[in-house]
This record gives sequence, C-alpha cells and structure tokens, in this order.
Amino acid sequence: MAIPTGSVGLNIDPAAAGAASARRLAQLADDGGLDFAGVQDHLYHPEFLDAWTLVTTLAATTRRLTLMPNVASTVLRPPAPLIKAAATLSTLTEGRVALGVGAGAAPPASAAYGGPQYSPGQAVSAFEEAMLVMRAMSDPKQRSVRFDGEYHRLQGARPGPFPAEPVPLMVGAYGPRMLRITGRLGDGWLPTNTYAPPERVAAMQQTIDEAATAAGRAPSDVQRIYNVMGTITDPGTSPTEGQGLVGPPQFWVDTLLRYRGELGFDSFLFWPVNADSEDQAARFVEHIAPHLRTPKPEGRP
Repeated sequence: MAIPTGSVGLNIDPAAAGAASARRLAQLADDGGLDFAGVQDHLYHPEFLDAWTLVTTLAATTRRLTLMPNVASTVLRPPAPLIKAAATLSTLTEGRVALGVGAGAAPPASAAYGGPQYSPGQAVSAFEEAMLVMRAMSDPKQRSVRFDGEYHRLQGARPGPFPAEPVPLMVGAYGPRMLRITGRLGDGWLPTNTYAPPERVAAMQQTIDEAATAAGRAPSDVQRIYNVMGTITDPGTSPTEGQGLVGPPQFWVDTLLRYRGELGFDSFLFWPVNADSEDQAARFVEHIAPHLRTPKPEGRP
C-alpha cells in the first residue's frame, strides 16, 4: 500500500505564488521522514497550480515520499484518464502514488471550467460510477473495459499500465451515501477535521464499517486518514480544539493519539493554516510526527 497504516503526512499548498515553497516543503517532508504529502485539487482557482502537474513534479524531486491529490474531483477529471495518469506515475516512482478522489465541490465553478453542473445527488451517483470505472481500469485481468453508466461510458477501453500494486483510492467523503460508497469501493477514507469534527466521526466510521461488511469486505480494508487543519504554537500557550487544532506540540501529540485511540484514525495528514507553512511543517516534523509513528512493514524505508 502506498500509504501504510500508522503514517504521517503533510499538506502542500498549490498556490502559484508559493511554488518554490512547495518544493521546499516536499523536500522537508522527504528528508524529515514523513510518509506522504497531499495537494488540494481545485482547477478553477486561478491562483492555484494544477494539482496533478505539481504532484508529478514533487514526486520527481523526492526519494521516498508518497504523493497524492487531496482530493481530485471526478467532475473535472474523467475517471479513466485519471487512473491512467495515477498508474503511470506510480509505475515511474515505484509505487509512490495514492489517489485521493471526491465527488467535487463548487458546481458553478466546475461548470464554468467545462464540467457538468450536477445536483448533489447527481454528483454522488456520478462519483460511484467513477469509482467503478477506476476499479475496472485497475484490474490487470481486464483486457478491455465496457461501462454503460448514466454519467460515464467506456466502449472497450484497454486498461494499463499496471504498477506492482494498484493505486489506492482514498475517498474524501462526508454524507451518508458517499460514506457507503467509501465502505464498498474505497481503499481509504480521507476526511478533514473542519468538515468532519471529532464529535461526528464515530457515526461516520460506523456507516463505512457497515457498508464494507455488507459488501463482503473487512472494515479494516478501508484505511482511515485524518486531514488535521490547525496551527502549532509555542510551548506554554493555551490550546483550543474548535475549527482546527491550535496549541503547542504536546497538545498536538496528545490530541492526535487520542484521535487514533478513540476515533479510529490510523494515519494523519497535517494541514498548516498558519501563513508560515514552512515553519509549521518543521515543527510538525521535529516535535509531533515522531510520536505518531507505528512500526512499518519490513522493507519499508
């Protein structure tokens, strides 16, 4: 798996004005022993770099870090070309790619950029079809894929390349239907603490578990990664746990370990909201990440 259980990661902002900082952050994460990094994917924001191009560039300049869009919208990125791109990069980087995917946000902005303007219900239905397409296109037993859905159609598409392991599909999901799709078809759940606050997580986890079980899967087949937004402050400052975590390093360590034990998240991605993201990332690498690690499988760096 591209992101093993017990991993720690870092969000890297795709702002065009901060392109040099993005490269430094990726290098810091790589050198500092983090396992993965995510890049938010909002094609319609003019100030943002294209997430997939940035992910590819960062993968080429790092040695051990797994990279992923966090998360790619299947409204603007058709699923067959998307999984082809992910499988290609995974092949070129010896498996250092995961694919965060979601049903899309900001329908008017997506429509302005050439995509369909789905209703919320349509977006979820289209996403489920997209997941089925990506699953089929990741199967080396398939010589040709035909899919006749309401939103996505393939007419004998030939899948490939096939990396040593399929690219994991990590789903950004919040509503009940999306959570059930995650349990049935996802390799992981990738929510953010400001949209899935701790008090809501238990019920959401249960929905995923029940859907996985009903589909003949083990709930443990779905990895749980928490995007945690917040700011790491100096020791001695008063902590808060509202719209994101704010507090000193020990507060972060204690809180994330509690999230692991009580909420069921096995891995964490730190999303700094402080303007000085490089300082925040350095604090996370030095003071917090080492306390969150669990043993890696043999042979993993």
